Amino acid sequence: MEKIIFGYIAFTAYVVFILAFGMILEKKTKLGTTTCRKITHIISAFLWVICYYFFGCSIHWVILNGIGALGLFLMSYGNLFKHFNRDDATKNYGLFYFGFSTFIVSIFCLIWPELYLYSGVAYYCLALGDGLAPIMTKLFKSKNVQISPTRSLVGSLTVFFVSLAACFVFYLALGLEIDVLFIFSIAALTTVAEFYGLKGLDNIIIEFMVFGYLVLHHFGLVTPLLEIVILTTPALAMLMIGSKSLDAAGGITSLLLFLAMAFFGDVFETVYTAVYFLVATLIAFITGRIYAKKGGKKEKHMRTGRQVVAVGLVPLALVIAGYFAKNKFFEVCFYLTVAEQFADSMASDIGRLTSGKNINIVGFKPVEKGISGGVSLLGTLVALFSSFLLPLIPFLFGRIGLIAFLLVGAFSFLGVLVDSFLGSMFQGLYLCHECGREVETALHCDKPTERIKGFKIVDNTAVNLLSGFAVAALGCFDMGLKAAGVPEDFE
Repeated sequence: MEKIIFGYIAFTAYVVFILAFGMILEKKTKLGTTTCRKITHIISAFLWVICYYFFGCSIHWVILNGIGALGLFLMSYGNLFKHFNRDDATKNYGLFYFGFSTFIVSIFCLIWPELYLYSGVAYYCLALGDGLAPIMTKLFKSKNVQISPTRSLVGSLTVFFVSLAACFVFYLALGLEIDVLFIFSIAALTTVAEFYGLKGLDNIIIEFMVFGYLVLHHFGLVTPLLEIVILTTPALAMLMIGSKSLDAAGGITSLLLFLAMAFFGDVFETVYTAVYFLVATLIAFITGRIYAKKGGKKEKHMRTGRQVVAVGLVPLALVIAGYFAKNKFFEVCFYLTVAEQFADSMASDIGRLTSGKNINIVGFKPVEKGISGGVSLLGTLVALFSSFLLPLIPFLFGRIGLIAFLLVGAFSFLGVLVDSFLGSMFQGLYLCHECGREVETALHCDKPTERIKGFKIVDNTAVNLLSGFAVAALGCFDMGLKAAGVPEDFE
């Protein structure tokens, strides 16, 4: 009991020290409120050590975390300590999110004490990694590379190496049973969580993601493939955001889809998806530059979260179905849906380089480039070639037989035609009264447009999703019959 009392005293004294130190630092230095806040963020990490020594995984640890979360909420809501604000003088709820996430994690650990050390890893990845990142960014400002408006190379590398060091301390000093590859993947996951974290909310996202990842590993649900995928995500995230291929929502959605793919799928399916995504992004970037040089309108190819879902939801559903059903034709239909999206992307991006207008697939009337339903000879030939190009990978590696390869290619090309047909028949088409052009958005030239065709709720993202479902359904039906009839060729 005496140790518990001393623990409460030590915890309270250290909290008072943190608040006083932060106030003095802000008043006596010219570091700025954000830097002072991050320094207090870092030194607060020692609170976990105090709790570990005096309380362990007990109700007292949970109580103190609950009191801390409540205090941080009152402090943030009431703006009681302005030196914890940001440099722009806005209220900072990040500290409350920090305390709240730690409190929730402590409850889980009280229920399952074997998870206790994982809370420490998550806590230190957040407190030290996220705390040091902006400080190191300021120190190396002149030699830094800005990846996005709010994230830099130095900041992301700081999060990675600090998280890596924290994991190794728990591994070596406290005997945490994790291997080296998993440690590196934890650091990578922390880096990605911080990279995509919204203002303040990264204090919740980082701790929950790292703790959840450790829990999955504890119960044997983390495969080496998932670890490798997570390990590569920081570089991919920086590449896609830096090249303006994805916005923040698109990056987060892509990350979640790839993680789910790695969890339910195998190495080949994950690599197959990655090849599609990287090649399609590269072709879109190159053709966009060529199109702009030829006098075409310069377009942004930043995929949004909705677009990523439209492209990846059906393939992911097929991977999950194959994981539970253990049926070969789900894997083949997965190759089909990804190939169809790849062929459609190639047809759109390369097809726009053709001279003249496109022809509407319904009615065969000329339409402007970029309008859904419009096709060209170049785009159609590219779609036909691309439909068989990506499925060639599983065919050459023996994942599918000749019949399945031919079916995947044929249905992929059919899917591109279905996509154009659906776009022509149902997608909303609008007339801009300012420039006289037919467009696919309800706002153009900063003015509302008039809908002249299709449905308002059906845009290009919805068409992609619908065509993916349609082709997957047709492919599953036909390939299921072929699998039952000629399994030796199909597989």
